[in-house]
Amino acid sequence: MEIRDRFAAWKAETEDLGPRGCQLVTPRLAAPGRELQLQIRCDAIGRTIKATGKVVWTRAQEPSRLGIEFQAGQVEAGWFDVLMQADPAAALTVRRIPERLSRAATLYLGDPPRYLGDFSAEEVAVLRRIGVGLTVDGLARALGSAFERVRGAMFALVSRRLLVLTPGEAVAPERWRAVLEGAERALASEGIAIPAPTPAGPTGAVGRTAAAQALYDEGIGHLTSGRIEVAVSRLRDARALAPEDPLIRGALERLAPWAS
Repeated sequence: MEIRDRFAAWKAETEDLGPRGCQLVTPRLAAPGRELQLQIRCDAIGRTIKATGKVVWTRAQEPSRLGIEFQAGQVEAGWFDVLMQADPAAALTVRRIPERLSRAATLYLGDPPRYLGDFSAEEVAVLRRIGVGLTVDGLARALGSAFERVRGAMFALVSRRLLVLTPGEAVAPERWRAVLEGAERALASEGIAIPAPTPAGPTGAVGRTAAAQALYDEGIGHLTSGRIEVAVSRLRDARALAPEDPLIRGALERLAPWAS
């Protein structure tokens, strides 16, 4: 993917590509609500697809990601059908992925990756709670204030078949133990905390106070809704309460290009 945002241009890799949007692993962020000009290089069909996409969510933690929604009427008609015809295996997978998940839908663990993959903290937070099966509503209740942060990760895991929707496709949680332990060690080595609901006690994740955790959660909520200035303000307030916290500091560093 080649991306243009006003006077800036960069390249990224697509994940979870579909007819209405995609997820990007990107070295650069853009604020939710921003429209980007996109060129999708589809080697399978031998041409480049031009589109306009709107950023619907953003994740500042490395590896940075953007969720993109293609704008109606501003992408070549029928291109995804042609792509699916060129890759029948991918077409079969796409047909098994729902466009939406109801709160009553039950999620199960699918086959884990053969090798330790690139799991985000949000993905680990979801995978750790699924167990032998959990509804979307149950996941929302389990994660509480952190659920909005992991919503995009949940859909990404379903699209990658790491979460499945039928018990016949499910695997035992024990199959995931080593993978998740490895992912957690990798995140901890970078000072990245796993999303969790704001606790009622005096301290939050990795020792930050409950007040700092609440401000951090509020800031991330504003970020995912496109309110960048408010997000930065809340994160700065959180940093004032926990100046050495690597998660808060890292989020502010990555938002520096949009901070006044």
